[in-house]
Formats: sequence, structure tokens, C-alpha cells
Amino acid sequence: MPTAARQGAAALVAGLACVLAGCLHKETPPPVGHYVDAQALTGYVQRVVLLPLTSDTAYPAVADGMTTALFQALQGKQLFHVTLAPAPEACPLDLQKPLSLKDLARLRQATGADAVLIGTVRSFDPYPRMHLGLDIRLLDLRDSRVLWAVDHLWDATDKVTQRRMEQYFSEQSGDRWEPLQWRLATVGPAVMQQFVAYEAVGTLPSPGSKGER
Repeated sequence: MPTAARQGAAALVAGLACVLAGCLHKETPPPVGHYVDAQALTGYVQRVVLLPLTSDTAYPAVADGMTTALFQALQGKQLFHVTLAPAPEACPLDLQKPLSLKDLARLRQATGADAVLIGTVRSFDPYPRMHLGLDIRLLDLRDSRVLWAVDHLWDATDKVTQRRMEQYFSEQSGDRWEPLQWRLATVGPAVMQQFVAYEAVGTLPSPGSKGER
């Protein structure tokens, strides 16, 4: 058999093996510091409540924008049903303090959720070096166990991050952001928040893995 034919046959066999193993359906998460309990998230977690993020920065409004960006990214992921926190009068919580088991029980009763997503914007500065540090945790409302966590600093001047931004905009935005495209994330806080939310949510397992256990 000619060399080209042998190589083609080998490639075909390797491709079929990959399909049978399901490797073509695996997603590579972005290089973001995270922890994930994939078994729980693709098993019993069906409903998640998102509490407003807090801010440890000089820009308190960034927490509102980041909360909205995360909510939209989680909805797009479609791994579980996500809702925003109930009104304070329905379930008053002090978001500046760690949630107690009593707080979690009240939240579970008020929302019917399986888990709660809490977090803080640890650092943010739009100029002269756009960066955003995010710390979020998804807690099991039954026992406060961490099911998913992201703790990472995105620096828009980092060349590796810039390449990921460029890929994100080419895949998600098309020509909508011409001519600046991905460079908007280096100058626009709202665009940077969308990119950060996209990468953070990208560390979650694929919705297609539900029910495959």
C-alpha cells in the first residue's frame, strides 16, 4: 500500500476511535484557575440562584456589571436553570459575611434551588492597564460544599489573554465589533466583563454530559 494511502487509513482509524471514545465532544476549558465537581453538576444540580456579586475595588458598580455578565453567560451555557437572588425582604442576607448553614437553608426554602453562586470582584482597574480579578463559588445549599469555584486575574495587556480575547470575539461577535473587535475588551469595562464571564463559565462541564453517568 502506498505511504499516502497508509497514512490516510491510519488517520481514518484514529478518527473513528476518537468518535467512539467521545473525544470529539470534549471541550477544553480556558486556562483559568478553577475547581469543578463535574459529577455533582451533571447529576443532581438542576437549579442555581445567583446572588449579587460584591466588590473589593474602588469601582463598586463593576460588581453589578459582572453579576449581569455572569447571569447571561450561565443562561447561555444551559447546564442548569439559573435565577437571580430573591428580593431582600423575601430572604435577607448579609453578602459581606460568609453564609451560614442557616442562611443556606433559608435560601433553599425561598428559591427551591440546589446551589447558590456567590462571589467578589477582587480587583479592577480600567486604566492604564485593564485587569479584572474574580473570585466566585458555587455552594451546595444542603451542606455548603463547594461545587465549582473560579479564582483568576484577567490582564488585558497579557499577550496570551489577548489571543484568547481575539478568538472569543471572532467566534461570538462576528463583524459586530469592527474595526476594533477584541481590542474593545482592553478599553471597555462592560466588554471585558463579558469576556471574563465567558471564560469563567467555560470551566463548567458541557451540558451534553448530563445523564451520561
